[in-house]
Amino acid sequence: MRKSPPKRSDLFLLELILAIFFFTLASAVCIRLFVQARTLSLESHKEDQALICAKNIAALFESREGSLLDIAEKFSQSRIADSRLEIYYDEDWEPCQDNKSSYLLTLVISGSSYEEHLLKGEIQVSEGQNPLCTFDVSCYIPIEIKAGD
Repeated sequence: MRKSPPKRSDLFLLELILAIFFFTLASAVCIRLFVQARTLSLESHKEDQALICAKNIAALFESREGSLLDIAEKFSQSRIADSRLEIYYDEDWEPCQDNKSSYLLTLVISGSSYEEHLLKGEIQVSEGQNPLCTFDVSCYIPIEIKAGD
């Protein structure tokens, strides 16, 4: 009995199967990279928005000389307790009620120094229990000089 040599069509079929296998493997790797890039992009967008909101509150803190009541007037859905201001944001970063919120911005006044003329505080933006950004703020309250002194 004589064995017949392999046909060209058999080799071509094997080569085609290997090419499809490598193409599938490369596609799976590329899809995974695209999913990771999208996830990273969404996370970066959240952190950017959190930083923008925190900077806006820091600017208000400085311009309103540390008055939480004056800052709360700008945000109708905000909540003040002791020396803490809470502002709730929805998934589009619009201020909202706390039961519809996705993000929470807190401004806590931690103390003052220089004869009560320098207020210090901390701003934190979080998503649930996950803080997105945190930084310290301070505000100098000028000394009022009365006329004739």
